[in-house]
Amino acid sequence: MAYRVPRRDGVGEETQVDPPSLLSPCPPGEGSSVTEGGDGGEGGVRRLQFHGGDLVWASRRYGLPPGRFLDFSSSVNPLGPPPAALRAARAALRRAAYYPDPFSGALRRELAAWLGIGPDLLTLGNGSTELIHHLVRCRSPRRVTVVSPAFSEYRRAAEAAGCEVEEFPLSPGDGFALPMDALVSAASRSEMTFFCNPASPSGKLYSRTELLSLLEACRDAGGLLVVDESFMGFCPDRDRERATMIHLAGEEGLVIISTFTKLFALAGLRGPGWLAGTRGLVGELEEKGFPWRVNVAAEAAARACLGDEGYLRKTRARVGAWREELARGLREAGPFRVFPGHANYLLLRLPVEGPQAVAVVEGMGRRGVLVRSCHDFSGLGEGFIRVAVRRRRENMRLLRLLRETWCEVSGRGPSRSAPVTRKVNGGPSWAS
Repeated sequence: MAYRVPRRDGVGEETQVDPPSLLSPCPPGEGSSVTEGGDGGEGGVRRLQFHGGDLVWASRRYGLPPGRFLDFSSSVNPLGPPPAALRAARAALRRAAYYPDPFSGALRRELAAWLGIGPDLLTLGNGSTELIHHLVRCRSPRRVTVVSPAFSEYRRAAEAAGCEVEEFPLSPGDGFALPMDALVSAASRSEMTFFCNPASPSGKLYSRTELLSLLEACRDAGGLLVVDESFMGFCPDRDRERATMIHLAGEEGLVIISTFTKLFALAGLRGPGWLAGTRGLVGELEEKGFPWRVNVAAEAAARACLGDEGYLRKTRARVGAWREELARGLREAGPFRVFPGHANYLLLRLPVEGPQAVAVVEGMGRRGVLVRSCHDFSGLGEGFIRVAVRRRRENMRLLRLLRETWCEVSGRGPSRSAPVTRKVNGGPSWAS
């Protein structure tokens, strides 16, 4: 079975690709499945895999315990949760027998102050994914535009709500630049447009100035521009100031979504996620939403995060340095194009004539390292891999095993040589 992936390469051609053998043969966004409790026998539960970070799926596929994998397929803060957040979550478990605040009022007030906006412009959820789906269900747009490649939940939420979905693929050939006239035209035909900034999986950061024209087009059409800023917190102050839309929160036509999952490494607690919009929209979402969306441990951890500015400074300094070191090492580990990134992950493009990403992902998985195939990101396909930025020692292991895997899958035989290192700014780094 084959499917068609739209690719904007200057002439707007579509490229037909075969689905990867790594996953079940299904088109982008439909996920793959394995069976819990057996191989599809009686009592088995179908398990869908849509995203990275699924250690249970990886354990079944590669035969290693979940805790043995080094996971570069999910992009959360490599520092782990702030210690204060873990202490707060543990203490909150003493209240496990009691219901949480149905609408997380204390966290909402404190988060609003931290963001510099009014609490009546915020609603919270069990991760940003819940809020994406809730927003689309509540507004029921006829057509949704997704600027891609992008997080697959935008499309899944729209399709689940019965919306028509128009993908607007950006081209890796020109570094995922915005063809603004064409994008504005596409957005003006939709009631809702999703845009991720910094983009995932490309890592490209777009300026607020670039997005203002898009916001105006959405507003003029009576629609919404939904900007996902889940990775914005990894950017240094100067870049964040020129890109974030949070200063415009509450303006008509604009929705901003983010989460504690990525920046504060609270994935297991599901964020919480948050959404900023107009008072009317937030009121509608609260009225139609379920109560108790944020559990007591997640709320306590999130409130502790907001008071830990030292953790944020350390995150931005270290992740930025590790990202640049990793990018240099990746260019040396094989004939890869490494796209500049502004978040805690990097996108790699494999040589056109070389092995497909699935071979590299499989080879790394057998070695106990998980990387993210981008086969299911519309407009990318089989030649792209995303890797998270982790701590320096872990990044070094990734580079060593990626070099070894590439030699194996490209037919050059096994390689035991280590990449060359040198001192950069007083610390070890991979030579460029």
